[in-house]
Amino acid sequence: MALQKLSGDCNRSDCPGIYTSGDGSVIVQGPQLTATEALTFSEGEVTVRIPAHLIEEAARALGR
Repeated sequence: MALQKLSGDCNRSDCPGIYTSGDGSVIVQGPQLTATEALTFSEGEVTVRIPAHLIEEAARALGR
């Protein structure tokens, strides 16, 4: 799967990394959040904390 970086870069201490794939999905790479008492997970699901500025940067990169 080919990914295009929208914002962040975990290889440069700017986690999480936010990417888009060829099918229009958004992919997030970052450290797994462990304090998630309010959430119930299905098998294979995890949470990642995303600072608001990275969401804004990703939205700008998508032209939104």
